[in-house]
Amino acid sequence: MHPASLTLAAGACALSCAVATSLDHWQDGAAKPRSPSRGEVERTVSRLVSAGKPADALPVLEAFIAAHPGDSQSLFDAARVSSLMGDPRQSASFAIAALRAGWLDDAALATHADLARARAHEAWRQVEDVRREVRARGPSADPPPRGATPPSRETLSGDARARESLSNWLDRFGGGRYRIETNPGLNLLIASSIDRESLDRTITALGSLSGALTQTLFGGIQDEAVLLVISTTADAELFFKNPEHAGLYEHGPRRLVTRDTGASLRHEYTHVLHHGHMARKGQHHPLWIQEGIATLFEHWQRGPAQEVVILPNLRTNEAYELVRRHREVPLAEFVAMDDASFLATPIDRYAQARSLLLYVAQQGKLADFYRALVSGFESDPTGRRALEASLEAPLGRIEAQWKAWVRERGPIDAAVTEGDGVMGVSVSGLPDGVRIDSVQDGAPAQRAGLRVGDVITQMDGTDVRGVGDFLLVSAKKNAGENLTLRFRRADSYATVQVRLASGHASPP
Repeated sequence: MHPASLTLAAGACALSCAVATSLDHWQDGAAKPRSPSRGEVERTVSRLVSAGKPADALPVLEAFIAAHPGDSQSLFDAARVSSLMGDPRQSASFAIAALRAGWLDDAALATHADLARARAHEAWRQVEDVRREVRARGPSADPPPRGATPPSRETLSGDARARESLSNWLDRFGGGRYRIETNPGLNLLIASSIDRESLDRTITALGSLSGALTQTLFGGIQDEAVLLVISTTADAELFFKNPEHAGLYEHGPRRLVTRDTGASLRHEYTHVLHHGHMARKGQHHPLWIQEGIATLFEHWQRGPAQEVVILPNLRTNEAYELVRRHREVPLAEFVAMDDASFLATPIDRYAQARSLLLYVAQQGKLADFYRALVSGFESDPTGRRALEASLEAPLGRIEAQWKAWVRERGPIDAAVTEGDGVMGVSVSGLPDGVRIDSVQDGAPAQRAGLRVGDVITQMDGTDVRGVGDFLLVSAKKNAGENLTLRFRRADSYATVQVRLASGHASPP
């Protein structure tokens, strides 16, 4: 440990003191202080560095590294802080440790402004030597054999393909724009472009979704690690090319890329666990089932007894229109549809697949359907017999009952109309919320102090991860009601109440 880090400078934050105390002054028999989370450490370090106090930030990082010695992100951050302190040799030492711990963002090492002083020193040559050595060695982890016992979740398992995908992504889009970390509990290698609070909320949401999927359908997470890229807006435009595409999971390279952390991420993450289960079973389920299940979990919640409840969403209205106009595909044809036919009109087919499986879920039979599919896959890979067995009816009767159910439920309210409450803003999607692009003069948003550029992340306690989430919450509010918003301005978060006006007077 560097001598300068042994004593905190005057004015160091309370968290710094708590971290040092918990690790350096622990005594047997005393109540062990709570260790700070990675997010708390990152926020503290960011605050201290922004305040021009890197010497106060280093002990915070060193204490966290002592408890988590293989955390490559914290080691990289310690290299940055050491360089800012004017200690290039220590910076190089931390950078080498980060590389040996699995740091893969070569562009960040080569270009990050905080490392400029260290890169100019002769000690940095050793960093380059170690980087070349590590890269020449390449990833060494092999994927587990099919049917192998699930690994301990203290480290990633079977991460060779995920790490190769990360290297490829950073080669193309690097430059230090991504926070790199691992989540062994979900067996994810993560490259994130969003801030720490948003990432923590995203990981919590994925943990809840993982629990729901393993409880109801898949029995466990994927055996091989998957790369999750939460992309910057600019990188997403280059990667997806089509602005309507918000997420993609590619099973071969074990890579999930998303431009938002809401419904699209939930959809693609469901594919991750589904593909993991299919791999364990040696099966490949038809696309209507894969996409039907993924679209189901775009919007869901826990019920009063902690049961999984699938919620209607905008696809509900698309399915309603299909049935109302008699444009749905007859189920006998639908379940036998090949991939090319299914993808020829994806909006309609996804909506029908979600609606059909939502009907199954509403009967409390989703888990029964999936078990029947897996157990009978060899004799019927289409899923038809699984539907008939789980719902205890022939397919023709199921089709009639499903269509009657769709008509009876009708569409959901997903539009802001006269009488609905509005803030008087226009918004656009970001990876972790919606950005306010304009605020009408005198509108409720302006009176509440909101500005252009603010990012709304929650509405009445509901996470807002995209424009779809924003509209679903807004459509439920009436003029004159209050709406509690959590928003981000620059790097700070705040909460404000907005008293909504009439949709006719101030459209969104």
